[in-house]
Amino acid sequence: MVTLQNKLKAAGFNPGASDGAFGPKTEAAVKAFQRARGLTADGIVGPKTWAALNSAGSSGGSGPTLRPGAKGEPVRALQQRLNTLGFNSGTADGSFGPKTEAAVKAFQKSRGLTADGIVGPKTWDKLGIKVSGNVTTGGPSGGGRVVTGYVNGSPRQISLSPIPNGKEMRSDAAAAFNRMHAAARAAGINLKVNSGFRSMAEQQALYRAYQNGTGNLAAKPGYSNHQGGIAVDINVGGTGTSTYRWLAANAKNYGFARTVPSEPWHWEFRP
Repeated sequence: MVTLQNKLKAAGFNPGASDGAFGPKTEAAVKAFQRARGLTADGIVGPKTWAALNSAGSSGGSGPTLRPGAKGEPVRALQQRLNTLGFNSGTADGSFGPKTEAAVKAFQKSRGLTADGIVGPKTWDKLGIKVSGNVTTGGPSGGGRVVTGYVNGSPRQISLSPIPNGKEMRSDAAAAFNRMHAAARAAGINLKVNSGFRSMAEQQALYRAYQNGTGNLAAKPGYSNHQGGIAVDINVGGTGTSTYRWLAANAKNYGFARTVPSEPWHWEFRP
């Protein structure tokens, strides 16, 4: 029993004192561990639970990309893990709200990660649990989180949805891009996304670097179409590559066009 309690502690779940007694606190820790590992949370330590305990810590964690607005069991497991590690995400209700986002950012900062509030591969690795399951997003018109975007210098509420590589675009643009991405993959082309929606802070940083001569061309904050959620930067590798040639021939079928002559990687949703 002491071994069980020690293994739970090593995995980041608090069973109380390692006293060899299987009490309510140890049972709660077992159930929390089982939920986090996708096992039946019955509080019974059988072969599958022992195997998961024995492997805990032997490799990093993993799970679906989670961001504010996400809902589902993976979010619940995330919240339980954060709470166990001392980062207060509030009630583990499976809804990725502001309190969960703040807890994620605090955790990321404590582990030397970019504190962006998005739970991707690096954050899961540091969390140290393996999570699977379906995730849904909220927001209007089937979109994900709602943020303040900018169109021609004016703030506007826009709904974002995920695209590959942990990026986001305005929901209608994201749906079109994901269709294009699937078609490209079927043709043997990988559209690797370097940048999608950008916050005001992100655009300001890029613009400062551009003004200082240490960065690429960047639009004035508030005037980038990345901030409106309709622009995406794709790693094309140049105009002579197969990726660029595929986009040049097919992107218009999905509403995308190249709009900056000097940037073959920059494409915008212009249906």
